[in-house]
Amino acid sequence: MKAVETLPADNTLAPDDGLWSEGGLFSAALPGWRERPGQRRLAAAVAQAIAERGILLAEAGTGTGKTLAYLVPALLQGERIIISTATRALQDQLFRKDLPLARAVLGVQVRAAVLKGRANYVCHYRLKRAQSEGLLDSRRAVQELRRVALFAGTSSDGDISALGGLDEQSPVIPLVTSTRDNCLGSDCPDYRACFVMKARREALASDVIVINHHLFFANVALRDEGVAELLPSATTVVLDEAHQLPDIGAQFLGTSVGTAQAHELARDVLACGLQHARGLADWQSLASRLQKAARDQRLAAPTGTHRLDQAQAQALPGWAEALGHWQEELAALEAALGPVEALAPEFTRLIERCREQRELLAAWQQPTPQPDAESGAPMAQESVRWLEVGSYHLRLLATPLGVGPAFSALLAQRPQAWVLVSATLTLDGGFRYTRARLGLGEGSPALAPVEGGAEPRLRELRVPSPFDYARQTRLLVPRTGFRPADAEHSTRVAELAARLVAVNPGGSFVLTTTLRAIARIAARLRELLPPGRVVLEQASESKSVLLQRFSLDPRAVLVGSHSFWEGVDFPGEQLTLVVIDKLPFAPPDDPMVAARIKRLEAAGRNGFMDYSLPQAALALQQGAGRLIRSERDWGVLAVCDQRLATTGWGRRLLASLQPFAQVDEVEEACAFLAAHAPQPGHTPDQSAVPANAAEDSAFGA
Repeated sequence: MKAVETLPADNTLAPDDGLWSEGGLFSAALPGWRERPGQRRLAAAVAQAIAERGILLAEAGTGTGKTLAYLVPALLQGERIIISTATRALQDQLFRKDLPLARAVLGVQVRAAVLKGRANYVCHYRLKRAQSEGLLDSRRAVQELRRVALFAGTSSDGDISALGGLDEQSPVIPLVTSTRDNCLGSDCPDYRACFVMKARREALASDVIVINHHLFFANVALRDEGVAELLPSATTVVLDEAHQLPDIGAQFLGTSVGTAQAHELARDVLACGLQHARGLADWQSLASRLQKAARDQRLAAPTGTHRLDQAQAQALPGWAEALGHWQEELAALEAALGPVEALAPEFTRLIERCREQRELLAAWQQPTPQPDAESGAPMAQESVRWLEVGSYHLRLLATPLGVGPAFSALLAQRPQAWVLVSATLTLDGGFRYTRARLGLGEGSPALAPVEGGAEPRLRELRVPSPFDYARQTRLLVPRTGFRPADAEHSTRVAELAARLVAVNPGGSFVLTTTLRAIARIAARLRELLPPGRVVLEQASESKSVLLQRFSLDPRAVLVGSHSFWEGVDFPGEQLTLVVIDKLPFAPPDDPMVAARIKRLEAAGRNGFMDYSLPQAALALQQGAGRLIRSERDWGVLAVCDQRLATTGWGRRLLASLQPFAQVDEVEEACAFLAAHAPQPGHTPDQSAVPANAAEDSAFGA
């Protein structure tokens, strides 16, 4: 029995149905539309998967127009569809731009809804509490609370992302939104007006529901986030940006407890105690003691940001004593809440939160269970216990080393069509690595045909990008002078970047693999560039503010790390230079990385070749993908790591990239940039691109 079929990437089997050609429906709706064979091919494969209740793994290169390619056949089927993407921003883009266009062109009448996690919606009950407490410690926070209150009174959906100008890191947000921990559910006095419940009702009544991967995996992990009722009723599930599924899934299939949760619990106990049981316990003292215990736990960890494995954390001086004290204060709080539980439903939930946090802390301290070799238990069921230390808080996590078993089990029990699509799913031209991470390898229960389905259930499709990289780009890989281990590497990166930026007529990104490299590179760039040149630096402001400032300055330079490697689109002359400081290998001392490598090597495999290298290849593809977003884009990608050109495995990474025109000398890259410098009187045109090219930003990878 053939378990997997690889579909041809050419145009065979892809009928011209009057939609995709230059004389078709989209052409009539969007002047400048260009036919893309890859887009039609992907749409045909999606239609086949829907008809056969199959699973489609599809890599659609940047510019394919993948969102339209899966939206059209999904909408035409006329049944319920769930679309999940990686971020809330992409959700909004799908819901507000892509879906309305597709519906208008196709002339289909479908009801659509967007559903996010509860922390994205204003909670009427917590907003009222925040207003009555008067505990905000700054004028700005008070003003933001007033703005939220006005917004909640006029908004139809309560989605706080629509409140412009509110920083995503504002301390007011957790005070006016709910979490699974503190939501009172049907016991809430504002339950009937609840924005979360309204969003869920709207989703249940809709034909197309747009969610995100965090919400999707919250459901897989059997948490009540409003998706459980939806999955069984959908005939098609589309998972866009599917390369992020393994990492996002690992977050939700594990457990975590942290000092931020303890502080939030203490605040809620104090507020509830003073409101419903004043004088029946010393609520101020109980809350303060728990907060002090949480602070002491943070002080037992190193300063700065770190990731430590369980053994390293437990070896910290004072760690065990602080952890024991934290648990004691939770127990004392639980005991104080017991006698007043009947006074208000909130007390019951507070008691449950105390108990849950104590149990999670106790479980985290236990030795990590090892797989039983004699029982044949799959090693993918292993988990690792580790500590994430932030500037002010810390979290204790237990994370599975793989989501494959849970994900494949879900697909096996759901006889729907599943479409998994991304611009980066293959390595060495194949899907083997992605299938292994998702539990879709040979013998997976998900591959068995379902009732009413066809065989094989899983098909693969790789559609290349339509862009002419050899003409539109240059890839600079210096062969000497750029060893990442050298102490002066960041300085050399900044100096090379400065040479390129000086002749670049457009915007520039400098992407780093570590946070500490950002400040060094940004500082050196400011020294080397003219005083008026804007150099933006991650962590100086929120990501949304930085991106807005970058978009407003046609020659700005932005230096950033992880969060800027993907999901950021600046077509045209807004971004014409991307400099990457070194190959994006995950740090080998990261607890999750170390545990995964150890597991592979215990099975006789090579941790570097089978894990580190594939992960770096996918990350490098994402970073490089920031540069070219349309047929009219052009630019230079510089990777400041000579290993890419001088090692065998480096050349393997190089082969995983799009077919850039490679150069070895900085002068060649500078000449390419200078040749695109605007002539006197030229006004940069960032919008006059073909309809499909503009669609790369809205609908592309």
